[in-house]
Amino acid sequence: MALIKMEKECKCFQESDFAAIEEFDTVEEALEVANKRCMIMNEVFCEKHHFRAVYEDGNMIIKVEMNG
Repeated sequence: MALIKMEKECKCFQESDFAAIEEFDTVEEALEVANKRCMIMNEVFCEKHHFRAVYEDGNMIIKVEMNG
């Protein structure tokens, strides 16, 4: 079992249909979904933040950083 967790929930994320924590059967599946989610958020959200997936303690954490 592996999780995808949001490090911080910006306003764009809160208004999206994404869940802050999701559970997957494998780390590989969580990694694939986390990377796709980051790509979507970086392209569609307000561009104030940059999102990247990081593997920590058996889970995927989506890090949120200020853009620029």
